Amino acid sequence: MSALLGESPAVQLLRSQIARTAPTPLPILVTGETGTGKEVVARLVHDQSGRAGPFVPIDCGALAPTLVETELFGHERGAFTGANTRRDGLVHAARGGTFFLDEVGELPLEAQTRLLRLLEAGTYRPVGALEERRADIRVVAATWRDLTGAVERGTFRRDLYHRLAIVDLRLPPLRDRGGDAQLLLDAFLRDASRAARRAPPILEPATRQLLDRWRWPGNLRELKNLAQVLAALAPPRVRPDDLPALYRGGGPAAPVGAASAPPGEAMAIRADLPYLDARRLWLDAFQDRYVAAVLERHGGNISAAARASGMDRRSIQRARSRQFSSATDVGDETG
Repeated sequence: MSALLGESPAVQLLRSQIARTAPTPLPILVTGETGTGKEVVARLVHDQSGRAGPFVPIDCGALAPTLVETELFGHERGAFTGANTRRDGLVHAARGGTFFLDEVGELPLEAQTRLLRLLEAGTYRPVGALEERRADIRVVAATWRDLTGAVERGTFRRDLYHRLAIVDLRLPPLRDRGGDAQLLLDAFLRDASRAARRAPPILEPATRQLLDRWRWPGNLRELKNLAQVLAALAPPRVRPDDLPALYRGGGPAAPVGAASAPPGEAMAIRADLPYLDARRLWLDAFQDRYVAAVLERHGGNISAAARASGMDRRSIQRARSRQFSSATDVGDETG
């Protein structure tokens, strides 16, 4: 099933953009909130590109900083301690196809320099190699972060950003897609019920009305997780009380847990900073509070929190790391 199922104007525009840009060799930057389907869009671009090679995805945020360059570009034997054999990197694996860099904003600056060379010259140099190699690949990158803010902070190369963003596909959050949420839920329910070997449960009108008011902070991932729970555990007809507890409160304007902090602290705006920096800090603070609330609800179990929130484990772990770092900083200052 296509994750672009829906009739909202935003999705129709996105389909049109993919159809126009997929056959070109241009790099593409896919942006959007967590769970909006960035990898699915990248795969659609590949499928419609006509390229015969493979689709090779890589999660930049999951790469160890010391291994980024050898994972992406490979290395020669003897290039460093422990390099006992020659290794081809993921760029080589993607030859003739599409190289998908998820969370590209997490790449260290040195790797960004090599990626820029790959985009501009179509060549790359494995670690320890004397000569560059040709790379016939199409690069698609994705991020949920504000890369323009990262450019201003000096953590992302300006020239690389402009090279990647020649085509910028912006994915709408589910809350801005109108009735698409119900269409997608029905489709996800059919798929999940087929896997569970049962007929799809029927949602009572009151249940649909309740879900219509939900803001879907986890976007498509959250919606799919809910469909899987309902397909596995719900009765044949789903009443509001049959929904997971998270969804029974009538759809809060903000995700559960957001109001647990003092209003002044939760909504503090750093007017002394440039807009993009203030926006990043506000969004990071919101995510940290939301993650803390979800983890508390699930007894600190990251897997359970990820399933309930529709977030991936890595995003939850990053938020926890920020919280720990903040607590350590405060302790250092007051100790």
